[in-house]
Amino acid sequence: MRKILLTVFALLLLVSSAAAAQGPVGVVDMPRIIKESEPGQQARATLQETFKSTQEDLDRQKNELEKMRADLQNQSLVLSQSAKEDKEQEFKRRIRDLQDSVQSFQRKYKAEEDKLSEPIITVIFEALRDYGKKNGYAMIVDGNNAGVLYVEEKTNITDAIIVEVNKAWKAKNKK
Repeated sequence: MRKILLTVFALLLLVSSAAAAQGPVGVVDMPRIIKESEPGQQARATLQETFKSTQEDLDRQKNELEKMRADLQNQSLVLSQSAKEDKEQEFKRRIRDLQDSVQSFQRKYKAEEDKLSEPIITVIFEALRDYGKKNGYAMIVDGNNAGVLYVEEKTNITDAIIVEVNKAWKAKNKK
């Protein structure tokens, strides 16, 4: 998703000088649009619900490892050398298992996030295009990713775009 956004905004920068002569430039905060718009909030809630049990399981495993580490430290003086080595090997194995589980979780989370983001990004770009045409903008750029170093506050149209994205999302879901 980020690669797509960066590519689109890089292309927009290439045409910025020509576009500036044709009309005003609008600036948006894409992460904020995604975070505050209804589709972004729905996607985040879906992700949290989908991965809630997995996250709880990972947290439980982490807590067990912390307890195991404390027990190992407390018992290190009273355990025989072989018992101590066995417990250390078990501890290391469980750490590797947890690391593998975390990596697997991250891959699955990212894949699901990408799947949920695709239709949202489409709606956002359609809303941006429609808003830009309707309001005479030559260009709308992401103030976070486009290398914008200064922007007059009046050029920031993020709030208006969030409203448009919410309208477009509702309209799309009614079909």
